[in-house]
Amino acid sequence: MRHRKRRTKLSMMTAHRKATIRNMVKSLFIHQKIETTLRRAKEARRLAEHIITLGKSDNNASRRRAYSMLTDRDLVTRLFKEIAPLFKERNSGFTRIIPLRSRRGDGAALAILELTEKKIVEKKPKAKKEKAGKAAEGKKAPEAKGDKAVETKKAEPTATTITKTMPTLEEEKRAEKARSEDKRIGDKKNFLKNLRGFFRRKTDM
Repeated sequence: MRHRKRRTKLSMMTAHRKATIRNMVKSLFIHQKIETTLRRAKEARRLAEHIITLGKSDNNASRRRAYSMLTDRDLVTRLFKEIAPLFKERNSGFTRIIPLRSRRGDGAALAILELTEKKIVEKKPKAKKEKAGKAAEGKKAPEAKGDKAVETKKAEPTATTITKTMPTLEEEKRAEKARSEDKRIGDKKNFLKNLRGFFRRKTDM
């Protein structure tokens, strides 16, 4: 009989499923909270609570068993020194599952898997840099020789030479066309001016 032998396969091969759940538990111990599907959260919770139970009995056998599941020495040390001591007064219920929305696309139910007892991480406020401090760091103090201080000379601006290139044939044609256009407009203005003067003289007579 297969009584109480239920296992969720998560549509994966055995090795793939074990590696996925192990990585989820690692992420849970590092970040104290992960977001995944509801089915995966339920499977990861079983392994996480078993490992935390091992962490409450600090001995070599428990450390070896925890390392065989986590395969990370730093994470095992963190489990026994930081995570497991948070659950000294608890016999069970080390994790909780909070249902979330349905995932867009395949409609899978999402959930948050988190530790019920968390280590509070205090964020240090960023130090504000004063403008006066920046100005003081940027400027260098003049070197003193005897009683007089030697000031640094300001660098003199260097003159830049601009080299003129010979105009191309097209540029020369455009310039000549512009000059002829200006000349034509000027001649037209002079003609109208002379014509007005001619009629003015006629009326004066």
